[in-house]
Amino acid sequence: MKADPDLVFRSTEPAESWEHGVIVGSGRVGAVVHGPGDELRISMAHERFFLPANPRPPAPRLHPALPRLRAALGSGNPALAAEIFDAALTDAGFAELVWTDPLALCGSLTVATSGGCSTGTREIDLVRGVASVAWRDESDASHRVSVVAPRASDTIELALEADADTEMRIRLALAPVDDTPAASFAPDYTGTVTGRLRAGDTGCLEIVDVAGRLLATVTAAIPEPGVAWREDADALEARVLVPAGVRRTVRVDLSVVGQPFDPARAADWDDRLRSQERDHGSLVTSSLLDLDVAPGVGTATTGELWRDARSGSADAVRRAIEIAYVSGRSNIISSAGELPPTLQGVWQGTWRPAWSADYTMNGNVQNGALAGVGVTGTPELALSLLGLVLPHLDDYRANARRIYGADGMLLPSRMSTHGIANHVDRAYPHVFWAGAGPWVLRIAADVLALTGDRSIVDDRLWELVEGVLSFGETATVVVDGIRHFSPSYSPENTPAGWATPLAVDAAVDVAAYRDAARAARLLGRARADGSLDERWDALANTLPDLAVAPDGTLAEWLDPAVPENIAHRHVSQLYPLWYDADEMFAADSPSSAALREAARRTIDAKIAWRAHDPAPPPGRMEMAFGLGQLGQAAAALGDAEAAVRCVEWLALLHWRPSLTTTHDADSIFNLDASGALPAVVASMLTRSTMDSLQLLPALPARWPRGEVTGLRARGGIVIDRLAWDEASATVELRRLPAASWLCPAGTTIVHTGSGFTWRDEQDNADGSARVVELRDEPVTLRLRRRQLGTEEHSHDIVG
Repeated sequence: MKADPDLVFRSTEPAESWEHGVIVGSGRVGAVVHGPGDELRISMAHERFFLPANPRPPAPRLHPALPRLRAALGSGNPALAAEIFDAALTDAGFAELVWTDPLALCGSLTVATSGGCSTGTREIDLVRGVASVAWRDESDASHRVSVVAPRASDTIELALEADADTEMRIRLALAPVDDTPAASFAPDYTGTVTGRLRAGDTGCLEIVDVAGRLLATVTAAIPEPGVAWREDADALEARVLVPAGVRRTVRVDLSVVGQPFDPARAADWDDRLRSQERDHGSLVTSSLLDLDVAPGVGTATTGELWRDARSGSADAVRRAIEIAYVSGRSNIISSAGELPPTLQGVWQGTWRPAWSADYTMNGNVQNGALAGVGVTGTPELALSLLGLVLPHLDDYRANARRIYGADGMLLPSRMSTHGIANHVDRAYPHVFWAGAGPWVLRIAADVLALTGDRSIVDDRLWELVEGVLSFGETATVVVDGIRHFSPSYSPENTPAGWATPLAVDAAVDVAAYRDAARAARLLGRARADGSLDERWDALANTLPDLAVAPDGTLAEWLDPAVPENIAHRHVSQLYPLWYDADEMFAADSPSSAALREAARRTIDAKIAWRAHDPAPPPGRMEMAFGLGQLGQAAAALGDAEAAVRCVEWLALLHWRPSLTTTHDADSIFNLDASGALPAVVASMLTRSTMDSLQLLPALPARWPRGEVTGLRARGGIVIDRLAWDEASATVELRRLPAASWLCPAGTTIVHTGSGFTWRDEQDNADGSARVVELRDEPVTLRLRRRQLGTEEHSHDIVG
């Protein structure tokens, strides 16, 4: 994949369900193209259209029960704690699980032709953001339908083509053919909304709730004389003649009541594709991965390539990883607009979406969708998280008061249309997870560290910084000078043999708050405001130490009396290794070395657990972002073998021929793997702190040659190109002018890893680190492999 590539991929696999369709997205709207060629279905969604289908009670009033609940947990009585929690939920009126409002369909288009479909090919053009289906009918006439969603618009456009005169019937309706969802547990929202139809030169579908209130509008137009829309049962239909060799187009605009409407400017199809190359393609090609695959590998269909890769072809595996890297990034770019990608991005094809297709804030958003956007060249897309979070500050204050009786702000574990923490039941006590707020601060601080853009730290974000701090100060319990989170919940795990998932001091709560203190200091520096620094330092310095569990793994719960539970998809205790490594891990001390060794044992144990049955549930290849958690931590520790295994599992088990991704191995349409795989790959090739850069920290032996472009590092560093082979490596670096304030001296300590040293160093010299001056002019650094062999890795990279 060289500069300005032609990233077009083809598949002949059927797509009878929307979950197997090809996708396009503008960031704001999305379309899934599925079904046979002669009856294509295009399911549409808008990032702002969530069904107002579920109740919205305030967070449960649980704080009166906290003294008894804390006493039960402190005395090591989980059964009593479970009874107290159950009674408190009942008293608060939470007998049933309250779901977030689900991402909804905005209607479906059907494009139908006569003559049947004998053969068909689906095509995905990642640079132009176009999905196409081409087919031949029983008379061997060829037809083609292409779909695009112009970047940052509320518009979806179709191009209709044929090599013989063809009448195409276009139908617009609210309800699709109801595909059975992969997640059978999902609530059924059929009938929550209905459609009102208006025929004429422009077709109009109005989506209304049960009270008749207008929620969203879909308008469709075909710019051809004499083409009109008429009502036909529960749909609008238009018939358009497509002459041989002539292109016809259909334009669809989606608008949501109460939200800004931003339709694409008018353009002919060729002009539209040129603008897409500029607006969409430039984002997709900002970072590309080349693993030096043999010529000809992967030039057939994606289905054939993935079958070869799963059969063990090393070249096919590397090619699949290359394609997964760029298509995963494209999927995230296509679904990141004013809001971040949901669990399903900005795509919907059912009234029964898994987990409401919402924003799951205990890992999916952070370790999934947004995990790689910053380091792979598009940090501005991570700001969509603030677009989701910042409008709901008052909800977070109410959560803190009602659940903990605390000041400040408690963010919920799930979001869509509000910030109320009301998604909770006995088995999943999400309201007692405190990590979402500090995690948002880390992501905001990383955008700042990658770009130097101080404007992101506005008054609302600073209000959140103080709110998260105040919650940490007032919701914790101080015992002998140490602050404890109680009750505390490690996302979605339960200590082995315990009657409740609740415990004291889930490691992720402590790690996230320790990290937030560093993030908040940087955010304050951006606005020349150090007023919160002392409070943040005081909070972080009184939290308990991260710990090694009795079984030698990294403790998921910091109380040694709480039994570990390795047999689970989450691995949130590795949080200290995902970003700027926690100083408790990075220090050159026996205690830090012990934590790093415990983290390695955790990674090894989790990988072994998954490898025992790498299939969807009831197998163990469940939840793709858990592999992202493992892979990023392994890269931080220099464990290239563990990291690349996670990458290969993600690419080979969680990618479909349509280049969409799944939550479990080949099950449940989901965007987590699309974000997680690029993040892990990037962390294997570079890692950074504000004043240091690690090159090739975890390069696996089975990637002997390769190149990556467009990575970003903290301190505003752009890695324009990093290339390596069996003997040497070259890196081209520069610092963004807007980031010069981050490193006033202009210098960065550059470390080498994976057996590389500086080209001019002697073999017996300690050449792993150099101080390099970086400004806006590119600097080229040259490395060579030591003669010690390609397997040499530093397993104390964070140290």
